[in-house]
Amino acid sequence: MSYQVLALKYRPQTFDDVVGQSHVTTTLVNAIHQDRVAHAILFTGPRGTGKTTIARILAKAMNCTTGPTPTPCNQCKSCTQIIAGHSADVFEIDGASNNSVDQIRDLRENVTYIPAASRCKIYIIDEVHMLSTAAFNALLKTLEEPPDHVLFIFATTEVHKIPATILSRCQRHDLGRIPLEAISKLLTKICDKEGFLVHAQGLELIALEADGSVRDALSLLDRILSATPEKDISYAGVVDKLGVLDRRIMHELSCALFEKNVADLISVVDRVNDTGQDLKKFYGDLIAYVRHLNIVRRCGPDHPAVNLTASEKQQIHTRVAQLPEEYLGQLLQVLLTDEDMVKRTAHTRIAIETVLFKLVQVRSGASIDRIIAQLDLLAQQMTSGEKQPDNTPESRPSPAAGAPPPPLAPGPSPPPAYDTTPAAPSPALDQIRETTVAPSPGPSDPPPPPDPPRTWEGFLTRIETQMPFMHVLLSRGQIASETEDTLELHLSDCTRFDRNRLKDKQGEVETRCRQFLGKALKIHVSSRTRPFARTTEKAKETRAMQTAVNHPLVQSARDIFNGEIINM
Repeated sequence: MSYQVLALKYRPQTFDDVVGQSHVTTTLVNAIHQDRVAHAILFTGPRGTGKTTIARILAKAMNCTTGPTPTPCNQCKSCTQIIAGHSADVFEIDGASNNSVDQIRDLRENVTYIPAASRCKIYIIDEVHMLSTAAFNALLKTLEEPPDHVLFIFATTEVHKIPATILSRCQRHDLGRIPLEAISKLLTKICDKEGFLVHAQGLELIALEADGSVRDALSLLDRILSATPEKDISYAGVVDKLGVLDRRIMHELSCALFEKNVADLISVVDRVNDTGQDLKKFYGDLIAYVRHLNIVRRCGPDHPAVNLTASEKQQIHTRVAQLPEEYLGQLLQVLLTDEDMVKRTAHTRIAIETVLFKLVQVRSGASIDRIIAQLDLLAQQMTSGEKQPDNTPESRPSPAAGAPPPPLAPGPSPPPAYDTTPAAPSPALDQIRETTVAPSPGPSDPPPPPDPPRTWEGFLTRIETQMPFMHVLLSRGQIASETEDTLELHLSDCTRFDRNRLKDKQGEVETRCRQFLGKALKIHVSSRTRPFARTTEKAKETRAMQTAVNHPLVQSARDIFNGEIINM
């Protein structure tokens, strides 16, 4: 085959060509300059980030005829053979297919021989974590003290599977995912070299789908270039050829979610389903998108954890700037909680719609801390309100007197409803009732309520709306004695809660009774008795007696002897 895929055609050949791994390449360059290259080096990181590529560049740097040098010439026989994969002194071994202990024993025997034509004999073992435990153990001694002409280079994507005894004998370099901007710039350069003009948003979409892997990005770009006869490729063409979800779908879904528009949410799910997209992957993309919303809202659009394009970051920042942080956090929590249901169900579309219905019901202001703060404030207002005059007909200003009566308890009196003229001090409540002449009601005014009689029942009627709890409690009492100046009330069978409540309100009740009846009120309270407390021991004895009588052995003995149980 004459065609060479982009991932091989544009594979880096020097340390300067490696994209996004400057922390590793700088260390290796300095080590070569100082002649401090370790005899065993381990490269670990995600797929397509340059592990094997850097290993090959390091092999060329060590065996180049002008080296060891951090800038191999790529022209000498050693460099060209390494590039072609035909070098007699550089061995690339696949750890997945050469993982037995016998193959490692052969390697141990071969390392003793000097290189055939190069300076170093280099063993590059890819996916080294696939070696068996016996193979790792067989490699330990050779790896720790290899011959001077041998260099081991390991590459793996799952470093946690490598034994600690191997890790301690290697110089480890961790490769990270390539940033989105770096991949986009690389794709732009390659498109220019290939003579294609791809829309910038299309290249950014390819970089997003690559998820930090240069090899994946080049493979996707290769597929798009091969599927399009035109040299000018639009964003819609990239979306169509990749078969991925348009990023604008997520923006439309978020707008419908924030506006509580259920119809638009269902329409978005229909469009995704009609395009043949995997709905489970769509749900995963939705979780990732809401995660971006949270990070942008809390940390700003420039945070490195947001792997999005600059325009999309700014768009998200504008959208979530006015939304509460707690609201976005609740959206993400709901999505993560129901993720298992979406993955396991056979009705994925219905499950996703159900989750979206839940998201619509999440209120933007329903934060737990805010609700608790409001409840605390309400409790304080209720507590302070008990010490203030009640907004009842007696506490409102009298139409004839033109001034409000004095409050029944300490606290500011409410302002008049219509008259804003300051009122003069008024006489006592009884004098007001005696001297006040009610005005004649207008044609549209309701008749005033009748004044209750000056009796104990009338007093209970008066406090029924003002103090409903005390009305219920006092209604259960009995009048023990009544004189011209004193009224004694007996309350029996009161619980601790009743007594505490009466203790708090007794002073106010007595004041109201004195103002209404002109008598001092004395309340005698007796606690609720506990009849069961006195019969606890008796009940225990009765239950024990009944249990013994009903025992099978006792019943059998009574039947055998035809006897009668007298006492136990």
